[in-house]
Amino acid sequence: MIVMYTKEITSLQHPIVKHLVKLRKNREYREEKGTLLLEGKKMVEEYQGPIETLLTTHPSSLQAKNHYLITPAILEKISGSSTPEPYLAEVPLPPFQSLKGKTCLLALDEIRDPGNLGTLLRTSLALGFEGVFLTEGCADPYGDKALRAAKGATFHLPLQKGTVHALSLFIQESGLTPYVADPQGTPHPSFTSPLILILGNEAHGPSAPIKKQGTLLSIPLSAQTESLNVAVAGGILMHKIREILCQSSTTT
Repeated sequence: MIVMYTKEITSLQHPIVKHLVKLRKNREYREEKGTLLLEGKKMVEEYQGPIETLLTTHPSSLQAKNHYLITPAILEKISGSSTPEPYLAEVPLPPFQSLKGKTCLLALDEIRDPGNLGTLLRTSLALGFEGVFLTEGCADPYGDKALRAAKGATFHLPLQKGTVHALSLFIQESGLTPYVADPQGTPHPSFTSPLILILGNEAHGPSAPIKKQGTLLSIPLSAQTESLNVAVAGGILMHKIREILCQSSTTT
């Protein structure tokens, strides 16, 4: 049974305040401490795990090891938002997991923008993808911007992390058919399961070894449009994959 101790924090210079601000801002600090910061009651509930420290501006029924009542000024400082939700929680950092045995996966190759990364996690969950491989160089899925964009999807998807080389080995060892989003790819592919869809960096696209390994996919665009945002393109391709695979399964 979790024992909740409700206390008050009134100083902006309180050690817990400084700790949580650093936890929000610094990826290395999160990894060192093994915890992350969540904002908003819905986000905390989506986490579905133990809460180390809960901070609210009013009493709450949420269970935590420690519960502090804080002022709106402290809430704003910790969250970094001018209109923060009145729930902040420090929780254990979820471990990365193996995606072995999954048959419909997404891989993100150096997706640097946390908003794009979070949106892609949310879309992949919504469209029935079973997990996401993140290469080194990707934005932190547990940073505040990525978490907000993912809307809780981060805690319902297994995430695996590794180098581009590790991704290539994983694809080979798992017998996955790799499909790579690229402007030079085919707009009308056929999909073979098990598979992995790979989306590359916003500026330079997927890594060269990954492009060589996979079938290149493109999205037909009008002459007035050169390219799409990676999160938008990823959503279109994921929907296309699920649509075709579902059609295939109903005709076999």
